[in-house]
Amino acid sequence: MTMKDIDKALSTHVSDAAARIEKPAGQSIGIKGKKFKFKDDVIGRVASFVIVDFVRQNSFYDEAFHEDDIRPPACQALSVDGENMVPLEHAPRKQNETCDGCPQNAWGSADVGRGKACGEQYKLAVLAVDTSRNETYANCDMATLTVPPTSKKNFGKYVKALEDQTGKPPLAFLTEFSFDDDFDHEVLLFEVNKGYKDAKNLSAILSRVDEAREMLMTPPDFSGNEKESASKKKGKKKKKVAAKKKAGKKTTKKKASKKKASKKKTGRSKYA
Repeated sequence: MTMKDIDKALSTHVSDAAARIEKPAGQSIGIKGKKFKFKDDVIGRVASFVIVDFVRQNSFYDEAFHEDDIRPPACQALSVDGENMVPLEHAPRKQNETCDGCPQNAWGSADVGRGKACGEQYKLAVLAVDTSRNETYANCDMATLTVPPTSKKNFGKYVKALEDQTGKPPLAFLTEFSFDDDFDHEVLLFEVNKGYKDAKNLSAILSRVDEAREMLMTPPDFSGNEKESASKKKGKKKKKVAAKKKAGKKTTKKKASKKKASKKKTGRSKYA
């Protein structure tokens, strides 16, 4: 591709990205303890990736998070532009027919605080080049990275700033991801590490746009949420056993009460 072709392709992507940001409200890179983790490696507090594409994602979990039993959401929706979002077909426990009007998507529905029970997120498809393995953007790993609700506004501002200041979408830049130290919880910050102007890198990145969109719009594997975890089954079994014991005690008390009443009535034991 020539630079003229590349500029034309970039202009179509920037208008698409800007339109999606302005509307209101495989492999994955994890975030834990204000550090990025990919595969088995802890990358650290700062990491740089190329954002090839992004979509809107709403995720609702009806169980508390447990690190040793990570499960998919009970209900989830995906959308390129955030419009007319509906639960995915195979979501185990759909909360409403549409995200608009869903009780879990209302302010104040969260168990703690005044937020929403359903998390409004951006799901990114990013490229991470491992320079130690002589990788390029044409052959490096692509992974997803979820921007949490607390960082959604920061990401929107970043994409809009790129459009206003450069006229280009995020895929034309290497973006530096870091954490805002003003908060105890994880709030992401985004800034340009460097921009790409050469045909080699930009052509390689553009060649992976379709792959990114397919990855982002692929529903998660909900099977882990359809089956009860071992810990939950064990808990239910304990409750069931306790309930039986309780019921047994009540029955014994009733029988004893009847015997006592019978004894009072006749004045003697049935075995006398």
